[in-house]
Amino acid sequence: MPIPTPPPGVDTPGPAGPPAAPGPWASAYVAFNRRLALYGRAAVVSACAVLAVVAMPVAEMAPAAVVAAAVLAWVWLHLRLATTSTMRPGSLLVLDLAVMTTVCLSQRATIPDGQTGHAGTWALVVVNFTAVSYQLTQPPLVGIAATLWLCCADLVGAAMRPRLEWTDALYSVVWVAVNTVLARVVVRLVFGESRAADEAADRAVRARREGEAAEARYAAEREHLAALHDTACATLLIASAPWASMRPETLRAQAARDLVRLHAEQSDAGEVPLAAELADEIAAHPLRVTTRFDGELGTVSRPAAAALRGGLGEALRNVARYAGVTVVRVRAERVRHRVVVTVVDRGAGFDAERIPAHRSGIKRSICGRMRSVGGRATVRSRPGYGTTVRLEWPRA
Repeated sequence: MPIPTPPPGVDTPGPAGPPAAPGPWASAYVAFNRRLALYGRAAVVSACAVLAVVAMPVAEMAPAAVVAAAVLAWVWLHLRLATTSTMRPGSLLVLDLAVMTTVCLSQRATIPDGQTGHAGTWALVVVNFTAVSYQLTQPPLVGIAATLWLCCADLVGAAMRPRLEWTDALYSVVWVAVNTVLARVVVRLVFGESRAADEAADRAVRARREGEAAEARYAAEREHLAALHDTACATLLIASAPWASMRPETLRAQAARDLVRLHAEQSDAGEVPLAAELADEIAAHPLRVTTRFDGELGTVSRPAAAALRGGLGEALRNVARYAGVTVVRVRAERVRHRVVVTVVDRGAGFDAERIPAHRSGIKRSICGRMRSVGGRATVRSRPGYGTTVRLEWPRA
C-alpha cells in the first residue's frame, strides 16, 4: 500500500524559474518612481511658472503670465490624466512633449532680456526636471528620445533670445543630458536590487514550501507506519503468538477491519463525527469499556479524528496486552477549544524508563501521532497504580 500523500494545504514544490512579473519590491519601487515623477514634477513646474512671472519686468508680465497659466493648468491636468484616466501613456507623452516644447520656444516672452545666462532660467529647470521624470516613468529608449527632443527644443528657444551666450546655453543643455543619464543609471541599479530582493524572497518562499512538503511527507509516513502498527502488524502478532487461539473467521473479520482502517487513513478531506469514530474504535477491542462522552463533541477533521482514534486504539491494546485488567474508563469532552480524550485503567502500570527500545507503541502510535496533527499526548503510569493516557487536540 502506498504511503499517503501530503495533506491538501501543502504545496508540492515544482521547478524553479524567474518570476513572470515584477515582485513586490520591484513593483513598489516602480510605483514610488511614478509618484515621485508625477507629483514632484507638478510641484516644481508650478513653482517655476510662478517665479517666471515675478521675475519679468512689469511691462512684460502679461505674456509671461499667459504662458505660466497655461503651464500650471497643464501640469495639474497631466497629473490627473496620468493617475485617474484611461488615456494611453503614449498619447499622454506626446501631449506633454508638445506643451514642454512650447515652453522652450517661448523663452523670448518669458525670460527677461537682461538675463544673458541660460543656466538659471526657469525654462531650463522645467526641462531638466521633466527629462529626469521621463527616466522614472518611461521605457529607456522612449525616455532618452524624449529628453533629446526637449534639449533640442531648449536650444532653439534659447537661440531666439537676444544677447544670449551660446556657450552657456550649450553647457546647460549638456548638463541636462548628464543628469538624464545619471537618473537612468540610478533607476536601473535600484530596480535591479529590487528584483534581486524579490528573487531572494521567492527563493525563501520556495524553500519554506519544500520544507513544509517534506515535513508533510514525513508526517504522512509516520501516520502510515502508526496505522500499520495498530492494525495489520497487531493482527499478525496476535495470530502468530503461541498462546493465540483466534478462530479463522475472527481473524478474517479483524483483517477486514484493518483494511477499512488503512483505507480511511488515505483520506484527509472533510470532517467526521468524533463520538462515532471513538465508539467504533472501542467496539473493536475485547474489553469492558465504560464511556462518558460529551454531547458537544461535534465533528473534527479526518486527520484529527484518525489521530485521536489511533491513540485511543493503541492505549486500549496496551491495556489488553500488559495491564492485566479487562475494565477501562474512556472519557471524551470539549474543554474550551480543545478536544480531550482520557483513557484510565487500574492495571499493573509500568515504569517508562524500563520500556525496551523496540517497543514504539507509546512513542509513535500515541505521542507521535498526536504531534503530527498539532495535538499532544501525555502518559502517566506507575507500577501497581495503573495508567492514564490523555489525548488533546486543539479545535479552531
